[in-house]
Amino acid sequence: MIALASIIAVVSVLYLIKTLLYPIYKSAGSSQKKRSRQYINARKKEQQRQIKAKTKRDFLQKYGHFMLTDVARAKIGAILKRLDMDVLPEEIRLQQLTWAFAAIALTVLAFAANPLLGFISILLVVLAYLWPMDKLVQKIDLKEKSVALSFPAFYSMVYYQYSKTIHIYLSDIIKDYLPSAEGELAQELGIMLDNLEYGEEYALKQLKKRIPIHYIIKFCDIMETRLRGYDNTAQMFYLKNEIDAYRLESLEKELAKRQAANNKLQFILIIVLGIYILTYFLFTVLSALKMFQ
Repeated sequence: MIALASIIAVVSVLYLIKTLLYPIYKSAGSSQKKRSRQYINARKKEQQRQIKAKTKRDFLQKYGHFMLTDVARAKIGAILKRLDMDVLPEEIRLQQLTWAFAAIALTVLAFAANPLLGFISILLVVLAYLWPMDKLVQKIDLKEKSVALSFPAFYSMVYYQYSKTIHIYLSDIIKDYLPSAEGELAQELGIMLDNLEYGEEYALKQLKKRIPIHYIIKFCDIMETRLRGYDNTAQMFYLKNEIDAYRLESLEKELAKRQAANNKLQFILIIVLGIYILTYFLFTVLSALKMFQ
C-alpha cells in the first residue's frame, strides 16, 4: 500500500513538472514561431500605418486650409459627421485633387494619341474630382434607406414598452433590441447608446443630425417631449401607424421589384429558348437539303 502511494506521489510530481515547469523551458515549435512572426509583422505594419496616417493628418491640419474654404470645410464636415467618420475634410479634398490630377494626366496622354479622344477625356477630370464626394453622398443615401427600412421594428418595441409604463429608460430598450438589430441601424443604435452617457436629450439630438429623415426626426421629437414630462402616447400611436404604413408600402415595392425581375428573367429565357429552337430548325433544314443533294 505504501509502495502504491509512493508511485502515485511520484506520478503526481512528474505530472506537475510536465504541466507547470516544462512549458516554461520548452522551446517553441515551428508553427508557434510562425504565428509569432506573423503577429509581430502585422503589428509592425499597423504601427507604420498609424504613423503615416498621423503624419498625413498633422500635415493636413497645418497646411490643409490652403486647399478649401471655410464654407467647403463646413459642408464636407457635415457630411462626414452624418457618416460618423473620423476623417478630416482636408483628406476628402486631397482625394479629389489626387483623382483630378490623375485624370488630367490621362487626358494629356489621350490628346497625344487622338485629339478627339482627348476632348472626350476632359469630362473625366470633372467626374474624377466629384467622385469622392459622390461616394460619400451615396453612402448617406444607402444608410438612410437601410435605417428607414429597419426602424419600424425598433419603434414597435419602443412603443409597446412605453405604452406599458413610463418608468423605463431608452438605454434599456436599446440594449434589449441591439442583439437582433442588423446593418446600419445596429451601428446607429450603438452610437446612440454611447451618446446616452451624456443624457437622452443629447443622444436624440445627435441622432437627428446623423439621420435627418422624416420618421427619425418625428421619433426624436416625441421622445424629447416625453423627457419634459408630457404624456404623448397618442402621438406615439399615430407615428406607429404611419411607420407601419411605410413598412407595408416598402414591402409592396420590394415585391413589385422582384416580380418585375422575375418577368424580365422569364422573357429572357423565352428569347433564349426561341433562338435555340430557330437554330435547331435551321440546322435540321440544312441537313435535309444535304441529304437531297
